Amino acid sequence: MDTEMVTESRNNAFNDPNPYACWACGAHIAADDNYCRKCGKGQGGFVSWYYKHWGAILLTLALGPFSLYFVWRSPILPRKAKWIYTVLISLITWYVAEKLYHFWLFFQGMLDGMRFLY
Repeated sequence: MDTEMVTESRNNAFNDPNPYACWACGAHIAADDNYCRKCGKGQGGFVSWYYKHWGAILLTLALGPFSLYFVWRSPILPRKAKWIYTVLISLITWYVAEKLYHFWLFFQGMLDGMRFLY
């Protein structure tokens, strides 16, 4: 009995005249809906700014490697772009961390030299 119900629900899913689903929660939405009626997330062109290309770049400047969370949750960015952003953000993070480390070593050396002045 349970197997018949599962098979029937699968057949109904394939024959569903409205195959659109929300990218965030998976709820069924109408083809002309701009926002999900269940979770309120934007659909299509109404997705939040931080999921778009320029949003990912702006978040990288503001949040650094923490912007990867938004990059990978984006329904707009294709998988190839997500990998490219991941590599670029990782390289930028490594570069900035290395420069900060050398900056730290430079000032630590300066402070060691100033110790003998007193």
